[in-house]
Amino acid sequence: MSTLPVMSFFDELKRRNVVKVGIAYAVSTWILLQLTDVVADILVLPEWAPQLILLILVVGFIPALIFAWAFEMTPEGIKREKDVDRSVSITPGTGRKLDYVIIGLLAVGMSYFVWESRFSEKEAGQHVTEAGGEVTTPTLTEADLKREKSIAVLPFTNRSPNADDAYFTDGIHDDLLTQLAKIDAFSVISRTSVMEYRDTTKNLKQIALELGVGNVMEGSVQRSGNRVRINVQLIDANTDEHVWAETYDRQLTTENLFDIQSEIAKAIATALHATLTDTEIASVADVPTENVKAYELYLQAKRFALGETAIGFDTSVDLYREALILDPNFKLAWIGLAHAFINIYWAYGGDPADRDRAREAIDKAKAIDPDFPELNMAEGFYYYWGLRDYATALKHLDKAVDQMPGNAEALMWKGWASRRAGLWEQAVDSMQKAIRLDPRTVINLIEYGQTLSYLGRYSEALAITEQAYAVDPGSYWVKSYLAILEILINGDTEYANTLMIGAQHTNDVSFVEYFWETNLMARQFETTLQFSQEWRPEWEINLLAITLREHLLAETLMIMGRVTEAREQARKAIARLEEMKQQDPSDYRILEAELRSYAVLGNRPKVLSLTHQYLSAKPADAVRNMVDKYSLARSYALAGMTDECVEILDSLLPSPSAISVTWIELDPYFDNIRQKPEFIAMLERHR
Repeated sequence: MSTLPVMSFFDELKRRNVVKVGIAYAVSTWILLQLTDVVADILVLPEWAPQLILLILVVGFIPALIFAWAFEMTPEGIKREKDVDRSVSITPGTGRKLDYVIIGLLAVGMSYFVWESRFSEKEAGQHVTEAGGEVTTPTLTEADLKREKSIAVLPFTNRSPNADDAYFTDGIHDDLLTQLAKIDAFSVISRTSVMEYRDTTKNLKQIALELGVGNVMEGSVQRSGNRVRINVQLIDANTDEHVWAETYDRQLTTENLFDIQSEIAKAIATALHATLTDTEIASVADVPTENVKAYELYLQAKRFALGETAIGFDTSVDLYREALILDPNFKLAWIGLAHAFINIYWAYGGDPADRDRAREAIDKAKAIDPDFPELNMAEGFYYYWGLRDYATALKHLDKAVDQMPGNAEALMWKGWASRRAGLWEQAVDSMQKAIRLDPRTVINLIEYGQTLSYLGRYSEALAITEQAYAVDPGSYWVKSYLAILEILINGDTEYANTLMIGAQHTNDVSFVEYFWETNLMARQFETTLQFSQEWRPEWEINLLAITLREHLLAETLMIMGRVTEAREQARKAIARLEEMKQQDPSDYRILEAELRSYAVLGNRPKVLSLTHQYLSAKPADAVRNMVDKYSLARSYALAGMTDECVEILDSLLPSPSAISVTWIELDPYFDNIRQKPEFIAMLERHR
């Protein structure tokens, strides 16, 4: 074997193509990472996937260089370098092939770089002018500036080994949203609107567009033993770039959990160039309990209450009570207990004992802390639902809104209470603000639409209700309101009736009432009569009115001209109401139910007497006043009391109003007085 000259180490690296292998490996790594970034959203890869791929590639770099140094490609296959005769080595040819590979990879990388740069410019909203071809950036409007300081915190991912810890993860997410809502410097989309994006395949830009925000936060929670790790990252929705990210790895204590929430709030404020007040910092950092087990029970209770079912509220009551045994000074658990009881009172039976239990729980919380946001919210609920005292409810809700300016629930409740108090413009303003923070909750959208319709703003009302329908076309809340609007505005009973198909099979009395109403307005009398016969006992009595099965049968039969049968049912209704009156003679709802029955009997003096008693006894309520008076107008029409009927309709048609000329013209309750001159003249005055 001939002796070759001794080569320097660097020359030997080049001869063995180690340098070229290193360059090719580095360029390939960069391209692979860019491709991973592109496909990560499409394939819904976990957030740690790109980091894992980078780690694998970095770890593989040294073995690749060692392989290039120690081995050589030969026509006979891969051999150890020391076993190859240098006089017949093909490393120069291999090197040329590597040159071509590197050039190709660099071309691919450069092409991606150019494409990504041009794409980013377009996405950032830059435009090329037709005249000079200059790139200009549009001036930010006030709405744009607000959007820059708006955030959607997507549901956190549960990274805990135990899938049952999902309630803990959701609770941390919900609590963080509640704390951030106390900060006026930026706006945060509410929980109900972001929850639909759990496990979504939509990209962040699409989510941000649907929610109208400039920033999106993602996060995960992992609990293991007595440790908790919370990862969060804030992303600019316009550029898809990370604004801020942090990992919190702490011992599992409530103090640490609320410290993390406080740190996140401060970090967001810094990232968005916002300033927190001392009061906001103190409120966010407030630790409501030091008992971790009590806090976990509290989170579970909140999760059960979210379903707003009787079973859910009953279960939440038990869990709140267990939490309070562990920590009697847990003020938020007392508020949760009060909220559960007032919901049970309002929606499931109206037992005054439940209302009293809510009051007791509120007082317990007030003794611990006399003025905190959740307390004022609970006071607002109590006076609204419990006592229907809207003026006092508004005093507390105003405080809650001041303390939590970004809380959509507080704003919406203020809107509802304002509407009931007859403060219509205040109601509209508050509801608009709530919807800005909670744009995907259909009940808020349709309630806002209903408020607009009361004010005669029909095109806006229809548009916002159709927006709700687009969000959830299967919701009977949406379909019910849309059906009523279609009749009210367009007189389209056919479409309204189609929307309400299936509502009779639900368990919610509101939906079945709408089903009965739309069928009646469409003059589907046989269907209306059959459904009246099937009216369930649990639908007969609610907090606002008493509607007996015999009532519906009597009125439907009267409209159909079957007077004898109608009056027989009316007498049965009166007999049942007499029994109820013996149990509670002060119940004003019985008076309204009685006058409806006496109207079918044609007893005008009795109808007028009961009307006076009823209007004097019922609570003041601007919305219910419209509903009740229209019911009176219908009863007067059935009794043939044209003058009284016309007088009420005359007062109800001007805005704010729950009815329209179109509605009255279709309503079969007025058929027997429709040709009366005074009735015709009244409609003409308001047409």
